[in-house]
Amino acid sequence: MKSPIVLRPTPLAIALALLVPACGAGPTDSADDSASVGESRHAYIQVKDQQPGDDPNTPGGSTAGAPDLDVTFETCFNAGRRNEMQDALEDILENWSAFERNLDDRGITSDHDCMHDRLTQNGNVKCDACDVAGHSNPLGQTANVCRDWAIGIDDEHASSSSSRKVCWASVIMHEFGHTCDRLEGGSELVDDAARETLNDVYNTSIDESDCNQD
Repeated sequence: MKSPIVLRPTPLAIALALLVPACGAGPTDSADDSASVGESRHAYIQVKDQQPGDDPNTPGGSTAGAPDLDVTFETCFNAGRRNEMQDALEDILENWSAFERNLDDRGITSDHDCMHDRLTQNGNVKCDACDVAGHSNPLGQTANVCRDWAIGIDDEHASSSSSRKVCWASVIMHEFGHTCDRLEGGSELVDDAARETLNDVYNTSIDESDCNQD
């Protein structure tokens, strides 16, 4: 009968074993785990699922890694309407390359950066008591949206949030255009470009008269 073979670790194997910790070794702090899960969930919420057509090389697609919307909303107390306005501006931002092409097609080849800054850095939207669609100060950074006009859009497009969002973006981008040195004619081209961009996104066909802007 053969004697059993006994394998003895070499000094090098012992040294390596001491240097490399076992998987999962060491205590785990439950509070740290909770924070980690929370951070991951927050990161997941911030990144929207990619949709068909989001390829920047596809006509109407958005650019990869679009920046987050950073617009301050003031006195917009109707939460549903405010959320739709935010969604509409996010969709303009996520389809910025298409919006820029639509601006270029209308001869608006400058001030793109200014309007982009309004959506990502320094823009304000204020829901105001006034009797037109919107107004703005050319020296400011605020798009004022008239509440009575907005109520009319809610009523006219009660069954279509997509139609309402096209109109919200149309007026807000029109007023942001004014704050970026565009006179009335130029701002009308800006709102045309905004409607075309979101009509393509939502598969709608909303024009200026549908938004009571004519």
